[in-house]
Amino acid sequence: METPTLFNSPDKFESKFATADGYRTHYVEAGKDNPESLLLVHGGGIDIGMDLYRWYPVVLPLAEKFHVYAIDELGHGETDPPRDTKDLWRPTVRAEHVISFIEAMGLGPINLVGQSTGGWIVTYITIKRPDLVKKLVLIDSGSTAGSALDTEKKSDAPKQVEVDGAMVQVKDGVLPYMKEVFEEGTMHPKEGLTSTREGIRKFVSTYIHAKEMVTDEWVEHLYKFAQKWNDLYFTHKGKEFWDNTSMEEHSREFYVDGVHIRDRVHEIRTPTLVIWAKNSNKGVDPGLALYKRIPDAQLHIFDKANHFLWLDHPKDFVSLVTWYLSKS
Repeated sequence: METPTLFNSPDKFESKFATADGYRTHYVEAGKDNPESLLLVHGGGIDIGMDLYRWYPVVLPLAEKFHVYAIDELGHGETDPPRDTKDLWRPTVRAEHVISFIEAMGLGPINLVGQSTGGWIVTYITIKRPDLVKKLVLIDSGSTAGSALDTEKKSDAPKQVEVDGAMVQVKDGVLPYMKEVFEEGTMHPKEGLTSTREGIRKFVSTYIHAKEMVTDEWVEHLYKFAQKWNDLYFTHKGKEFWDNTSMEEHSREFYVDGVHIRDRVHEIRTPTLVIWAKNSNKGVDPGLALYKRIPDAQLHIFDKANHFLWLDHPKDFVSLVTWYLSKS
């Protein structure tokens, strides 16, 4: 029997819009009869506005036990861009919008599940608004762990990180995979990676171990949103942006009240599950370091998995999250 996904089972979920902080906000909802709720918060849009459909194989399996919400953040998918387009990608602005969504929908306290920058966002919410959070699940969130910080200026940050089984030197926020997909010294995608179907397939595959999960159907979906968002991203976070922004300045966007968020996670009092990928292109060691900093946390590392680890092991991911959020 085919596992239900957002692509093959449109009758099993609802695609809806809500108003949060004045923004038309898109989300999907499934498992409405279940008493326990969770919110899936995605990571960055890699300049194509990549939306909540990155969760395509896990939303409906999770909805067998939970009332699941998955949100398109500001500047992603079918949600509005920020009113100030200079804020298009900024994590704090996106986090405040997610807070507004939780409040507008009356969801708190709710279980928060966030990956990559989405992990930063749910961590920010947990620190700033613990009243809105029941349990926290962080997935391969280098932006929370500070895996690409300039380690020369952070004495307790790792001088090396393990990336797909190899120890590599971390310097100026540059990790090995970035050389494959970004222009030198930036996080601006190389030409063709956001404007063609094959370019998008290559770009997204950089984050996934199981390449077969980058299906034709998903690529077509991504291509549709690339046509919507690509020009806006390139106007406000393209060459001109990176001509005036260093990687170190870029990393400061992940600061909260003057320090990197990883230096605030010890304040978390919410039960937390850290999930990481052994083959993460962000490095595996920062995940372990992040776990050690968070009180009352547990850690699980998936083998043969990359940054989008739920795509590499959807069934095991659903089982793990279900176990953690269900246990007393």
